[in-house]
Amino acid sequence: MHFEAFSASELAAYLKGIPAVSARLGEDSELDVMEVGDGNLNYVYFVSSARDPRRSVVVKQAPPFLRLVGESWPLPRERMEREVAALRRFGALCPEHVPSVYHADSEKYLMVMQRLDSHRVLRQALTEGIVYPRLAGHISTFLARTLFHGSDLYLAPNEKKTAVSGDINAELCRITEDLVFTFPFEDNPSNVYSPALPAAAVERLRTHEPLRRAAGEMKWAFMNHAETLVHGDLHTGSIMANEHETYVIDPEFAFYGPMGFDTGAFIANLLLACYAREWHDRAAGREPQAYQRWLLDQTEAVWNGFAQKFAQLWRAHEHETGRAWIGGAADTRAAEAFREDFMRRLLADTLGFAGCKMIRRIVGVAKVAEITSIEDEAVRAQVEVRCLKLAEALLVQRRELASIEAATALAAQVLAEPANT
Repeated sequence: MHFEAFSASELAAYLKGIPAVSARLGEDSELDVMEVGDGNLNYVYFVSSARDPRRSVVVKQAPPFLRLVGESWPLPRERMEREVAALRRFGALCPEHVPSVYHADSEKYLMVMQRLDSHRVLRQALTEGIVYPRLAGHISTFLARTLFHGSDLYLAPNEKKTAVSGDINAELCRITEDLVFTFPFEDNPSNVYSPALPAAAVERLRTHEPLRRAAGEMKWAFMNHAETLVHGDLHTGSIMANEHETYVIDPEFAFYGPMGFDTGAFIANLLLACYAREWHDRAAGREPQAYQRWLLDQTEAVWNGFAQKFAQLWRAHEHETGRAWIGGAADTRAAEAFREDFMRRLLADTLGFAGCKMIRRIVGVAKVAEITSIEDEAVRAQVEVRCLKLAEALLVQRRELASIEAATALAAQVLAEPANT
């Protein structure tokens, strides 16, 4: 089916024909339509009543190709259906942190959802140095509830296997496999390098055996460990926040994969934001150390909060069912030992995936604004070299880093060292 993005007038007319949406916007009101997509994947529109701008929705239209590249990179038309299903699934588990979906139309490749007009994209807020005191608590809650309840730890075995077999997001997983785990480690034409990034840093990605082996292990885990329904793209551009609320959006990459991919993706973005502070704060006449420390504290609080809440959900479920995961009565010594080993492995996966995501954002086609907006090319290269150095350490040392505090201490150490560009 041929795809055409809506014009403003076409979208307004379409929405007026949807009773549930028209009633929300005001049936007798003219509509203001503004396209606000970032150009990477989708078309995104803010639609509001001209008479009362408080009455508004977001419309997301997903073309059957990668918008950043064009029709030469096709994508499955059902990807919007998958995103709607994931939003509704995650919304049922964590309604306070997932926006409502009002309408979905597979034929038009679109959905209409709650507009978070008093919230900021988290990436933008972190670039500006804004502190959200409830962020870590909210994200750790979202991660714990969604990752636990989609796993075999909660679901009946047949239910989980049926869910996995019916929800294979092959094409969008292939994008991740290529852009995160493969292309950054080879001389691929899709890679984009900043002008001052030293050739030695790029060459190391292609030749350093311990790094490449670790990246290969993480790629294997991503492709084969169908542990739970993960968001699949949980970066700071997929989160809307203000001082009181936090919402997770854009789960179109959702699939049954390793738990650590979601926790690692978010932590990677906190670390990238931390390393970019050096330029942003100094450009604004501020010292960067306080906000960098806050970002490292958030990294610790997200993981520790998640681990605590995840274990609580797990123990409560065992108590309710009367059986531990390894069989027999719940809360036995063996059950707790298994749980501790499980969380240790999950932390190692988290750090490994964080490393891969950081590398991808430095040398891959889709970067992060907090780093690309650094105007001084030499300073940007210093930031990128530090990010690559930390990413490698997280990957190679992921099993030796026994706590998130050990990982943030390593991040602080690399941050303090000369960049050696």
